[in-house]
Amino acid sequence: MRASHRRLMFRIFFTICVTVSVIQLGTGGGTRAQGIPGLPGSASDAALGLGVSDNKLGSVLFFNYYTSNALSSVINTRISITNANPYQDVAAHVFFIDTDTCNIADAFICLTRNQTTTFVASDLDPNVTGYLVVVAVDSLGRPTSFNYLAGDEMVVTPTAHRFSIQAVAAARRDGNYSSPVNSDGTTSTLFFNGDQYDFLPYSMMLDSFPSQVSGVGAPLADTRLYVYTPLNNMALGGTTFRGTLFFLVHDDMENTYSGQLPLICYLTSDKQRITSVRTSPNLNTVVPAGRTGWAKFYAFGSQTVDCNTEGGTIQLSNVPLLGATATKIGSFSGGYNLRYATTFNAPGYSITIPVIPPSCGPGTDGIQTRGSSLCQNPG
Repeated sequence: MRASHRRLMFRIFFTICVTVSVIQLGTGGGTRAQGIPGLPGSASDAALGLGVSDNKLGSVLFFNYYTSNALSSVINTRISITNANPYQDVAAHVFFIDTDTCNIADAFICLTRNQTTTFVASDLDPNVTGYLVVVAVDSLGRPTSFNYLAGDEMVVTPTAHRFSIQAVAAARRDGNYSSPVNSDGTTSTLFFNGDQYDFLPYSMMLDSFPSQVSGVGAPLADTRLYVYTPLNNMALGGTTFRGTLFFLVHDDMENTYSGQLPLICYLTSDKQRITSVRTSPNLNTVVPAGRTGWAKFYAFGSQTVDCNTEGGTIQLSNVPLLGATATKIGSFSGGYNLRYATTFNAPGYSITIPVIPPSCGPGTDGIQTRGSSLCQNPG
């Protein structure tokens, strides 16, 4: 009787727990109200796949880091871009952004159906360190819906970090449209607002990093962060943003410390090592030899972005982030795109590009256009 009674009590308890969970998910706030204490942005939208991802196809690709050195046969980046559509060709407008100045070089790469292409950074943008943005465009050069682009890269850095990462893809969400030309007649704007394109990341996570101090049985580690806020205007270039990265660093005993780093166009090379984050006590004391830590962070600072196609702008007090990380420790070396905890979805973000007809690609002049907006009176 007692065993049977215990089984009955377990069934009742299990049923109650499941019922309570369902009620919580169905309340007025719902899962979309989920947040992470201490972090801005939407954790729910991130968890539900409403943001960019390095595990899907898209109409825009972000390659978070590339570098090359003409004086070295080793320091270089091998970049691949693939058109996964078996029926359609595509023109891709490729922007090379210099991390030091945010100045831009651009080119067109046209891919036939099922085609992949590979190049090294030293051929197209030698002696530059930066990041790439690849935008699918129509025959007039307007950003267009083409959720079939994928990419990856293999990198050897000046600090001898070696890693391979996937391109981060943003899908177009509003159907088979191109973006209209802005009122200036020379540019077009991509809106990363969950309506036209995926949300961009807001707060990022460095899942785990080893101590940067060597010890008995613990080799010296070197963990780097390659972090940036995407340039908001590819037609102008230049450093339009000056802000701060705010970090919450956690040791493996659940203690939390805060720190900061300056951010302009891209996290500068002298600040990329994780030990550059200024904490009290310093990070090597927080994570001593043989231990591990992890961190989450976001950026704050003023940024003006285009909010519609009619020349309207909006002032943001924070900005989205993208980036990757790499670690060397002993005989191991590798890297990955930083994970993001929350999405930047209030009100969203925009990137404006010049409209230049490509000399190749599909004939899609007649495709319908549809704009979006981050402010009132959308274009």
